Amino acid sequence: MNNISDLGVIGLAFLTSLVIAWLMFPPFIKLMEKYRILDKAGGRKIHTGYTAHMGGIVIGIAYGIGLLSIVFTYRQEVAMLRVLFFAIMLGIMLFVGIRDDMNNLTPRMKLFFEIAVGIGMAFCGLKITDFTLWDPANPIHIPEWMSYIITIVVFVVICNAYNLIDGIDGQAGMQAIATLISSFIFLYIYVRGTWTFELLTPTFVMLSCAAMMGAICGFLRFNWQKARVFMGDTGSLLIGTMLTINIIICAKYAFAVTYQSGVVTNPLKAVVMPFFCIFFLPLADTLRVFIGRVRRGKSPFDADKTHFHHLCIRFGYSHQGCTMLSFTISIGVSILAAILAHYLTDLQMLFAATAGWFLFVWIVKSRSRIRMKQLMRKNKEIK
Repeated sequence: MNNISDLGVIGLAFLTSLVIAWLMFPPFIKLMEKYRILDKAGGRKIHTGYTAHMGGIVIGIAYGIGLLSIVFTYRQEVAMLRVLFFAIMLGIMLFVGIRDDMNNLTPRMKLFFEIAVGIGMAFCGLKITDFTLWDPANPIHIPEWMSYIITIVVFVVICNAYNLIDGIDGQAGMQAIATLISSFIFLYIYVRGTWTFELLTPTFVMLSCAAMMGAICGFLRFNWQKARVFMGDTGSLLIGTMLTINIIICAKYAFAVTYQSGVVTNPLKAVVMPFFCIFFLPLADTLRVFIGRVRRGKSPFDADKTHFHHLCIRFGYSHQGCTMLSFTISIGVSILAAILAHYLTDLQMLFAATAGWFLFVWIVKSRSRIRMKQLMRKNKEIK
């Protein structure tokens, strides 16, 4: 790609996926309704009635067509065998999601596939290998065996955290877009034309981000309140896998640009934590909910209505309002992380993120107490 045409090509990948998703969803929804492949309301689900399910299938098709139609045009800049491996990983998780939506898989079976894909990622070089401690001039190299463990844990955590935020209309799609925008901007500003990682090139990753954003935007047209279709585990596992790959790829490029290329005038001091911070809200909320369940003597995997989006609905937000609030928080944290990455090391950013998590928990608890008092006062007035 050259500097003049690359944004146009990236935009074409976005538009191709967007149009395909936009055109495919209406007949897909009718097909799901015809064969009664629907998500039923009840339990911890907020929606009412029956809603078409497994929208992740269309997201995957639109994303694949939008990406491959451009990738083949630029095949000289993309390692096609490595792209094939990338497609296989996404395909496995898409299949697992379809199987789970059709006939619920056991948590152990889903975990097995997640670990298997995580091992495959690490084996092929998609793993976290370096971070900065106190001295940014001397990064720490992680032992091979530990990098495998860290990568598998990261993959499992991100996939499940993303799955858990898919609780209201538009929420999961907007969170994915926030993460994709942040990683795309980093690659375009810092990496484009400077470094090529051994697995996936910056050209391919940027095109991949654009194509997925287009597919998700097409999905959001039919997932906005009141939703006509849900992405299901089919979509959440597919997108969660891609988000994990994006985060790890960005971390590896950040290390390469900062410590090996010497072309960036203001190199980053943190090369791992900034990219986990762009996924801060889902991770922070999942940790908060799990700790809360354990403190109440329940399994952390027991379903309930204590997630951030559930609380926002109780606070009086609409689905759109909660979704946009979450999106705004994610973009704001991403901007803050991008700034801090120039001044703090990974360890220091970890401390900052931990402080941010405590602030997040405190705000949620405080707002919940205020809302509870308002409801109690209202009940007394009614009586």
